[in-house]
Amino acid sequence: MRVVEIIRRPDEGERADLVDFVEQVGAATGARPISDHLWLDLTTGDAEGMIVVSVADPDGLLGIAQVSSANASSSLEVVLRPGVPDARAVHDDLVETAVRAFGFDGGGRLWWWADDADHHDRALAERLGLVPARRLHEMRLGLPIAEHATVATRAFRPDDAAAWLLVNNRAFADHGEQGGWTHDTLTARMSEPWFDPDGFRLHERDGRLAAFCWTKLHPDPPLGEIYVIAVDPDFHGTGLGRQLTLAGLDWIAGRGITTAMLHVDADNVAAVSLYERLGFTVHSTRLAFSADLPALDEARPA
Repeated sequence: MRVVEIIRRPDEGERADLVDFVEQVGAATGARPISDHLWLDLTTGDAEGMIVVSVADPDGLLGIAQVSSANASSSLEVVLRPGVPDARAVHDDLVETAVRAFGFDGGGRLWWWADDADHHDRALAERLGLVPARRLHEMRLGLPIAEHATVATRAFRPDDAAAWLLVNNRAFADHGEQGGWTHDTLTARMSEPWFDPDGFRLHERDGRLAAFCWTKLHPDPPLGEIYVIAVDPDFHGTGLGRQLTLAGLDWIAGRGITTAMLHVDADNVAAVSLYERLGFTVHSTRLAFSADLPALDEARPA
């Protein structure tokens, strides 16, 4: 028998079990199976607007769905234990329960991210009132490459936080995950074990921060990620996007990493074209189904 549970404020034991489950799935699959902002919400356990739905049988957790809010919208992602019996039914229970719980909590803009979405995912999304709205490419590139950055960059320092937040939030004003960052958001990322300020490259122009390329190294398999890259809108059209990408790739290659990766919205034609000209190719694509969902008026389940 499967038991479905909705958790909004996990206690210490529940949080530890959920974190351990995600870590076990990550160890089995070779990559952490949820996005960074969902992971950080899960590890703290008290983020406003977080919903976790779990499905378990007598042998333990089979899967979880997590909803986390960011920049006036919320993201939904699902994690299943590898090899779980009747995986499709478990998956659908998680998604449907999470969407319903989101409605009980007031509704709003929801993005459900599905890896390798198929016709069944599309049918489920349609049933729930969600439509295909966004595709996110993971692109990869072999390193080193012949071209290198020709602009100067330096490592991030703690006193750069305010200037960086200003540029980041201007560049990503309409972005569902990267926009609307606060000092707490940045501090949480900088507290992660992978954070290296030297790999957080900044470029200044006319006495102010003009662009940045934040990198992240993944140990297994060894990958160097262009984690976040942006140019302040005042400096658009100056070629800094290409130069900061090259600066990030130079830094990654300097650590002996031979494969670079990044994520980019498929509809961002200018960025995709830039990365393709540098030699990146699409490795995989995630699809987001989205809608402004109404609040549900009936009594909210516990």
